[in-house]
Amino acid sequence: MFDETATPQTFKGLMNKEQKSAKDILLEPHYDSEGFVDYTYRGQTHKLWYGIIGSGHKAPALVLHGGPGGNHHNLVAFQALADERDVIFYDQLGCGKSDRPDNQLLWTANRYFDEVRAIQDGLRLKQYHLIGHSWGTMQAVGFVAKYPKEILSVSLHSPILSFPYYIKHVAEKLKKGLNRPDKKFAQIIDDYELNGIGKTSDYEKACMEFIKKHVTHTWPLPEAMKRLIANRNTIIHDIMVGSGSELNVLGNLRTADVTSQLSQIDVPVLMTCGEDDLCTPAFTKWQAEFAKDIRCHIIQASAHMSPVDKPLELIGPQKDFLREVEG
Repeated sequence: MFDETATPQTFKGLMNKEQKSAKDILLEPHYDSEGFVDYTYRGQTHKLWYGIIGSGHKAPALVLHGGPGGNHHNLVAFQALADERDVIFYDQLGCGKSDRPDNQLLWTANRYFDEVRAIQDGLRLKQYHLIGHSWGTMQAVGFVAKYPKEILSVSLHSPILSFPYYIKHVAEKLKKGLNRPDKKFAQIIDDYELNGIGKTSDYEKACMEFIKKHVTHTWPLPEAMKRLIANRNTIIHDIMVGSGSELNVLGNLRTADVTSQLSQIDVPVLMTCGEDDLCTPAFTKWQAEFAKDIRCHIIQASAHMSPVDKPLELIGPQKDFLREVEG
């Protein structure tokens, strides 16, 4: 089921009554509790930061951020779910407030899949929902396929579950749309990233064209995005993605694909993407075909950062989905 409109009737009235809440939910939450859980990998113990906010009694939701090398800050809009349940944010290893070990061997997809188990066990989570954004969608699917026991549902926002497909079928179309008769922005990016030629200033300008078109439509950047950028771990991103634009994937994620794992998941799945998302509606529809029990929405007038571009329009279908799963 693929819904072209992502503002359910039940949420339109709420939006009209609470116009200011879009700004409110982009502020860093005042957490009811926060701290660290231990995560041990190959004999080394690391600290993973978490923050919990919530006043309801429904099943909790754990939020997985993007990147790789990102953090939870651009996803704080999901605190809008906290009127009904605990919402748990966490920063992946090497990211945000979590430990940042100097070990390049840690930055692999499979290790990140297993890492979520430390949060589940450390917080003693039972029967909960998993919500991922961007790279966090791959982390979510990789984890649930291996550890499905306590998961009630999986929400995948701006999903990227197959990098080989993205590289071959999605990025190439995005590049064509980025070139103009007067300025070949995609060519500038390819020359710089693939061939090591061109001016840094021209490359940065070309990347900004792509960012404004497909990453975020919200300018000037809100504080949530500024905090995301200020706390990024570029070393992780360089190793796993290998490019600044993300139109070329040269790092170790270039062969990562969890679409077969998605086919194994037996709980309900929600997918959303922005109308102008770099994880395009067509790409999202293709990924949705691998799920057994799927609901999908396109967030209108939004790019990849729909939790920032259109937070209320994203929270609407998210709330409806969780209520449907639970009732």
